[in-house]
Amino acid sequence: MGCSQSLVKKQFPGHEDPVALASQTAFSVSEVEALFELFKSISSSLIDDGLISKEEFQLALFKNRKKENLFANRIFDLFDVKRKGLIDFGDFVRSLNVFHPNGSLEDKISFSFTLYDMDGTGFIERQEVKQMLIALLCESDMKLADGTIEIILDKLHRKLPCSSDGGVCFTSKKMLTLLSSL
Repeated sequence: MGCSQSLVKKQFPGHEDPVALASQTAFSVSEVEALFELFKSISSSLIDDGLISKEEFQLALFKNRKKENLFANRIFDLFDVKRKGLIDFGDFVRSLNVFHPNGSLEDKISFSFTLYDMDGTGFIERQEVKQMLIALLCESDMKLADGTIEIILDKLHRKLPCSSDGGVCFTSKKMLTLLSSL
């Protein structure tokens, strides 16, 4: 029995005990075990190294590792906690926790904010929102006139708490207040 446990750890860097991961997240032990099966499938789709590369992540989402997607790249970057260009199992589970229905609202807000704060300044600038909006529209094969995109951006920035330079300022309290008023 000890050999199989060490084999799992050797084959899957960052593999953590499902009970420990369940205690740190909103997932149950059985959900963590199911996520391990998903992780194994994704992490071995191109290179069987027990880690998920950006290409494997793209392949899992789009069935095409060559397709570039700003939104998917940003999510991968947020899952890649160690900034090594790879996702291990522990980081995979902890990162997915933000999507769990019982995950904290504050964590969901923080994740969403960080997703759009592409340059990591603590503000979501108009250009970042525009870049993400255009990328999402392209992924959906939708086109909007530049004027329409500008109208959307104007309305969005009028509704959100902004800094003097037009960036969206993040504080959990402001964002929670804003979301609860919608």
